[in-house]
Amino acid sequence: MNIDLPVGALWSLPLASVRTLAMFMAAPIFGHNAVPVRVRVGLGLAVAVVAAPLAGPASWVGESNLAFAALVANEAFIGVTLGFGIRIMFLVFAPIGEVISMQGGLGAATALDPTFGTSSPVLGTLLQAAGVVLFMAADGHHALLRGLASSFEQLPVGEATLGQDQFSAIISLGSAIFEITARLAAPILVVMFVTNVGVGILGRAIPQLNLMAVQLPAQIAIVLAILAVSAAPLSEAIIKLLSNGTQNAIAAMTGG
Repeated sequence: MNIDLPVGALWSLPLASVRTLAMFMAAPIFGHNAVPVRVRVGLGLAVAVVAAPLAGPASWVGESNLAFAALVANEAFIGVTLGFGIRIMFLVFAPIGEVISMQGGLGAATALDPTFGTSSPVLGTLLQAAGVVLFMAADGHHALLRGLASSFEQLPVGEATLGQDQFSAIISLGSAIFEITARLAAPILVVMFVTNVGVGILGRAIPQLNLMAVQLPAQIAIVLAILAVSAAPLSEAIIKLLSNGTQNAIAAMTGG
């Protein structure tokens, strides 16, 4: 008796798991250094089991080991690219924090950034942590999972490859970081410029005044005051940035 096994359907789950695990390693939240690797792998496999039916049967039917290795590498590349495309939006916090710190007299205050494992300005680390919280508050982690499901529908397992259009869209998202940094940091830069001009005028009016002893505490106090006053609008701007960036990255990858 001959039994015909659905070979494509059997290979769909492991290939979908490769794409899911690769995305979880590169994406924000799931790929954070604070999340243990075992948790990422377990969660990735659980999501792959649920999402595997969306992937459909795989086209690989056992031609050769080399062909299967190439197929696995392609799925891993798609997953990493999708996760990194969404993670790009989180790279905006480091330059914003550095610009504000340098202008506000906090350039020497650095701390270990748990996301990248490097030393960065305190404000950059603070904004990074706030971005993670706001990303989850804006349902970004669910949007990421929906993007993964959409990738299985638009980029079938074992058949799809990334083209020039996807890479061009991801690059355009990266180039937008500089524009976003300038927009978010511009109000503080303007205020600090006015502050420096005011301190300069004060120094000319009162020559006996020790500007070094006045300027640095004044800059720090003004920066902290601005951040406290603008917390609400800044949070809204960050939520909009991350939401739009996530949607644009998913649309760029899946063509949706």
